Amino acid sequence: MRETVVAQVDALLAAALSEGRHTLYEHEVYELLTLVSLQTPVYRFVREAGEVTEALLAPFAGKDIMVKIVSRDLAHNQRYGGVRKVGIADPLFIRFVLSEMQKEVLSHFAQGEKPSVNGFLLIEFVHFTQALGDEIMLGFREDPAFGTVVTLSKGGDDAEFFAKYYDPANILLAPVTLADAEALLNRLNIRHKYREMGHAERLGQIGYAVATLSELGMTYSMLAQSKPAYYLKALDLNPMVFAKDGRFVAVDGYAEFEAVGDGAVAGAMPDVRGLEGFFRPKGIVVAGVSTTPEKYSMARNIVSLLMDLGREDIYCVNPKGGETVIDGRAFPLYRSVADIAMPYDLLVYAAPGQYSIPFVEAVPAGKAVILISGIPTDMNYSQFAQGIARVKKPDVRVIGPNCMGVFSAPGAGRKGVNTLFIEEERMHIPLSDRSNAALLTQSGAMGITCVERNQYTAIFRNIVSFGNKVDVSIPDLMAYFENDPAIDVISIYAEGIGPGEGRRFYELLRGAQKPVIVYKSGRTEAGAKAAASHTAAMSGSYEVFRAACQQGGCILTEELDDFYNFTKAFAVLSGRRTPGCRVAGVVNAGLEATMGADILDRLQPAAFTPETVTALKALNTHGLVNVETAFLDLTPMTDDPRYAQYIRTVLADPNVDCLFVGIVPHVDTLKTVEENYLDADAIGPLLAQVFRESGKPVVVSVNAGRHYQALVKYLEENGLPVFSDIRSAIRSLDAFAAYWSQRQSGGAIHEV
Repeated sequence: MRETVVAQVDALLAAALSEGRHTLYEHEVYELLTLVSLQTPVYRFVREAGEVTEALLAPFAGKDIMVKIVSRDLAHNQRYGGVRKVGIADPLFIRFVLSEMQKEVLSHFAQGEKPSVNGFLLIEFVHFTQALGDEIMLGFREDPAFGTVVTLSKGGDDAEFFAKYYDPANILLAPVTLADAEALLNRLNIRHKYREMGHAERLGQIGYAVATLSELGMTYSMLAQSKPAYYLKALDLNPMVFAKDGRFVAVDGYAEFEAVGDGAVAGAMPDVRGLEGFFRPKGIVVAGVSTTPEKYSMARNIVSLLMDLGREDIYCVNPKGGETVIDGRAFPLYRSVADIAMPYDLLVYAAPGQYSIPFVEAVPAGKAVILISGIPTDMNYSQFAQGIARVKKPDVRVIGPNCMGVFSAPGAGRKGVNTLFIEEERMHIPLSDRSNAALLTQSGAMGITCVERNQYTAIFRNIVSFGNKVDVSIPDLMAYFENDPAIDVISIYAEGIGPGEGRRFYELLRGAQKPVIVYKSGRTEAGAKAAASHTAAMSGSYEVFRAACQQGGCILTEELDDFYNFTKAFAVLSGRRTPGCRVAGVVNAGLEATMGADILDRLQPAAFTPETVTALKALNTHGLVNVETAFLDLTPMTDDPRYAQYIRTVLADPNVDCLFVGIVPHVDTLKTVEENYLDADAIGPLLAQVFRESGKPVVVSVNAGRHYQALVKYLEENGLPVFSDIRSAIRSLDAFAAYWSQRQSGGAIHEV
């Protein structure tokens, strides 16, 4: 916004604040809108009825007038007779109406309880119809996590249009440019009505208003780059209307603001300083190591896990001192961090929570700290976070508290890190050369579940359980792994989003070059309360979070199973791309072919080339397969080699971008049991060979139980993502194909 406009808005807000108000009167909202070049009705404000003159009424000539009591004490003037419509622009008559209206309003209150009357507002009565699309609800509010959020919804009543089209309310994270707004409006169904009415220009009028409100909100946001004098917490125009004379006018408005204090504005950039110490440390200190092997100790488990990685640079802390033996190795117990002379980068605190703040205070500059323990019972989150911020050195980084910490796979000359404190016998984290995913989770239990559900795929190279986030945040970790060449996929499970954190998260999504898969709990009121009690962090509005994900271009999952499955699909298939969303299927059960067709969302059935149809007909010797459809039901009569040949033929078709394979392995015609699944002519080795020959994405459904897990393990170890049902397989392929085909085509991932 221009400096002159900012100065005028500041003066308007300052005047309201000087009267002790944090909201604007309706006429002040009109003044604000006029300053940013949005249209308002003709209006005049007077302090006393006697101020009404012919000159003041001149702009209302030929117009009906709404007169309203202006009172800081009344939210609903109409209930007390404080709103009237008059059709005569005569000064004497208007004065009389205002005086009588004031008497009427005050008569509803007892002596000593009467509201103040701060003036009267005269407003042009704007003529418009209440048909759908003639009323638009516009505004913005300041979200603590995401900053300025613009809302747009359609008002009015048009049952016939609603029966044909429907659009939910739109939530847009600022900044929304004019081009962004026009692109959105040209996707909304309301465009059909405007064009049928011959008023396509309305899309541009709404777009201009959206972009203008976005700019205003961003200028007066707590996340503004230049710290403003005031925060505009909310501005609601309910509604803006298309007047019969063609104007797009705000007929009612509400604004809430506050003066900016001395507190620091949340930064707009993630902070990756010092994060290397968590994932590639040279030297690890573990605090809280007990001297008694028989006594359960998370710290002892952590030391054992670090030893399993071959680490020699482990230093144990216990204030009592002495020595202890862990897995046959003797460790001296240092009484404090200050006693450790050897170099180290990472400290893991697994001692009682009440001592964690003093522990962090003793940590030297430049170190990384994981606080496994929770927040002390005599403190709330804010108190604890403030305590940590007060005592830690500026370049000390902290993950936690209330977390499991970090797993970082060994490789390239480094030993790796594992602080997840569950013994290898209880939780095995598989690794392979293909491990390429980073899991960032607020819940340690979620990390455990993800590991257990991916025992055969070995996709996780890094796992971070970050808990309450007193320092290291989700955006910090996202930025770090976005720049890690060993990571192809970032998956995030979030419960609470802190002040300013949402905005940094959103900005990172918009620039991300890697797929980011997200699931957020705490979506309902009950869930938000549960998340807040567990993570001690704000959960925020899920609708705003969803809007950030959609506009940012990440893969937002609404179901937890999708989060697990999409993570697997994107990680396992990371080296493959799709130019489009044309899909084919090869299954051996009619149910799976039918379900597969029903589940498609963005995927579209492929149309085989004549050459493919001819080749498929040659394979169809028993005549039971309909080769004219994209989803081939081979029936239980097809054996392994022919099954693989069908798959090879379909994958070779240039009209097929991706493929799902459904295997019901119980039939005798397939070699799928432990005795024969590795035979050279069995479906497992044959399918793996076809997959290696093709560069196209393939997902597999093996609808079976424990007798066939050896086959599942074999397929996943050979790079094929396998799911236990066709629905999970196709939903995962749908998300993968839609994301990468859009990337491949050069289209914008980010949707407003």
